[in-house]
Amino acid sequence: MKVTKILAATAATVVAAASLAATAGAYNAYVGFQTAVYSFRNGWTDKDYGKDTAYFNSAIVWGSGDAPEETFPEYADNFDWDITGYVLDATYTDATVNGDGTYTVSVDSFDWAVDKATGLNLAFVSTDIPVDSGAVITNAKLIVDGAVTADYDSPVTEGTDYIQINMVNIWNTDVAAYSGAYPTETLAIEFTVSGLGGGAAAETPSDDGADTTTPSGTKDSPDTGVEGVAAVAGLAIVAGGAVVLSKKRK
Repeated sequence: MKVTKILAATAATVVAAASLAATAGAYNAYVGFQTAVYSFRNGWTDKDYGKDTAYFNSAIVWGSGDAPEETFPEYADNFDWDITGYVLDATYTDATVNGDGTYTVSVDSFDWAVDKATGLNLAFVSTDIPVDSGAVITNAKLIVDGAVTADYDSPVTEGTDYIQINMVNIWNTDVAAYSGAYPTETLAIEFTVSGLGGGAAAETPSDDGADTTTPSGTKDSPDTGVEGVAAVAGLAIVAGGAVVLSKKRK
């Protein structure tokens, strides 16, 4: 085989690998909710409570009255005067969307009874998947305390820039009214993505009975593997060079 053909084949392999790396592992999905009395975790783009703020990995519960800091005395140390609310602990399991597959996001370790709510205004998945990405969301399930309480073959999605998957949304009349159970321990949402390409998501069962993908400590854009592709490309170039040297020596 001629050297030029070898180099061309090597270059094509590297380009294909780079293309795959550019599309895989590019997106994230975050669980969001709001109780009937407005305790919440907002979407990741929210300027006051989103991913780039100190509040995103907590749950916000409002104080009330003339002394809001005394609304929930058991959480007095969690009161934040900057927002006139309580910043409570919660464990979020968000997902790295690295291609077509099924993913689960969830929230637990939150005191669902603290605000006396018995219903949800919102339960959704906030993603950084562009609305024009070609992604299609199907088979979405709302899982409360380990049991499926809502199941949609084609869930209602919305968003100007990024896809949001709605399971409960009292302000969007396209979303079916929710009358299912209110969480006492865990709220999770499972959904399937197609149209992105790439491999299926690797699922790991969680303690609450819902599958999870990426723990909340890894919410930034995941490693795309570009470094690995660069290394492959470097080896390919070196290999190509070796072929050229070998030809010259003959």
